[in-house]
Amino acid sequence: MRKNLWAQKRGQVLVGALLLMLLLLAIVPAVVQWVQTEARTSVKNQKSTTALNLAEAAVNRGYWKAKSSTGTFAEMSSGIAFPGYQFDKTYSDIPGGTYRILITSAANGGITIFGEGRDNSNNELREIEAVFQNETVYSPLLTQGNVNYNKGISIFWGPIISQSNITLDNTTAQWYFPQKYARGDVIGTTNNPRDTTWPLPPNTDGIEWWANYAKVPELPILDFAALRSSAAATHTLNVYGCRDSTRYTDPTTGANMSGRAPWDNRGHCQSGSPHYSGTGGACYGSSCHFGNSWNHPFSPQNQPNTDYVWYWDGDVTFAGQGAAPSAGLDTGLRGTVIVRGNLTIDSGGDYDYTGHVPTNAWEQDQKFTETRYDTPASGEYPADIGYHQSATTWAFGTNSFCFPSHPPNTMTCGWVNTVGIRGFTYVGGNLIIKNFMDFNGAVWVGGSVIASCPSGDPNCLSSFCGIFYNDQLQVPTLNVVLVQTDWQDIKPQAWP
Repeated sequence: MRKNLWAQKRGQVLVGALLLMLLLLAIVPAVVQWVQTEARTSVKNQKSTTALNLAEAAVNRGYWKAKSSTGTFAEMSSGIAFPGYQFDKTYSDIPGGTYRILITSAANGGITIFGEGRDNSNNELREIEAVFQNETVYSPLLTQGNVNYNKGISIFWGPIISQSNITLDNTTAQWYFPQKYARGDVIGTTNNPRDTTWPLPPNTDGIEWWANYAKVPELPILDFAALRSSAAATHTLNVYGCRDSTRYTDPTTGANMSGRAPWDNRGHCQSGSPHYSGTGGACYGSSCHFGNSWNHPFSPQNQPNTDYVWYWDGDVTFAGQGAAPSAGLDTGLRGTVIVRGNLTIDSGGDYDYTGHVPTNAWEQDQKFTETRYDTPASGEYPADIGYHQSATTWAFGTNSFCFPSHPPNTMTCGWVNTVGIRGFTYVGGNLIIKNFMDFNGAVWVGGSVIASCPSGDPNCLSSFCGIFYNDQLQVPTLNVVLVQTDWQDIKPQAWP
């Protein structure tokens, strides 16, 4: 009996061993096949990554060719073909494979760069399509290095883009608009911080700010010689004079004349303000005023469809404040304003018109304060027509909007724009704000933005200027500033 039991047990072990062998015979080939498939997939992915890197290198090479000169970009954007950039040449200067490039013109004066990469086995192809625009003025507030976004200016419709850091003060840190992109850090305050882990990720909140942002475009290099020459030709170079002055610039000849400015019948030189100089109403030298620019012969009041270059080699003060913006006694300029010294705003704006609003302007106002966001209501910011929607035009001087109040965390409505400058403004020195005047375009300040209300100055009514961005500005430059507007990984074409 014991023998039979032992035999039965041995038989059971044998059956189990046979079953295990059969299982292994079934599994091992599958495992081998899986390993081989994984190896092939890994090699294919590696080759595909190599081809993609080559395609990116192709786009990068095309990018640098396009921006090599303003003439090259102008020809490429107009559709002129360049040898070596028409898929007519294969480049092999990068290990791992080859690539080729095609550059064509795109909408709105831009270019499209197609970059194709192929690995050494010629089995893997990848292609990238990238669209670039030559956006000379790509931000409403430009600066050479750090952006110190201080009280005195508020920005709408466009992002703040910094070559270095963006630093907010106690007032602007409470505004969670517009969007902010910095190569360096985005620095808030203790109560309203932004990037708290710099330089470690995450470097963005995905809504308002992006630190350590690699795609910040380079700054434009303004062609000051061309701008000054243009102003000299139209007698808008170093224009001074107001009602109280003893010297003014003749608008027909550009000559320095004796007497008060003939176009300034209603304004005055703000003689009670501390930056006024001279005796007997004299107004000249580094403290000169350009009073009542709205009434100048080349103002938009008299030349409503003409852009001029207004150029000052030194300092200038925009004065001539009237009783009300609608009285026609303040500032109104259209075109490009270049001030190589300090610009003092001692006048309100007095320019009403319906102007362009950038596409998707709503992106800049998704968040107003730390706890208040865009809602389906309209009018919460300029050109707001609902949740994540903005109008295409805006009636400056007529339409009203809301603005965050702090504290408390509420909105104040009924704000109306009083535009003083429609176009691009460059200030080589400081921008000194003594009065309310809005900009529609962009502002580049080489020095500091100073909100100044001196004690005892009765003409200092406010210290707040709005910059309403215009993304259609064109300014003469010595370089090409390409901003990437689209990037896609597309199906590659067949190589010869």
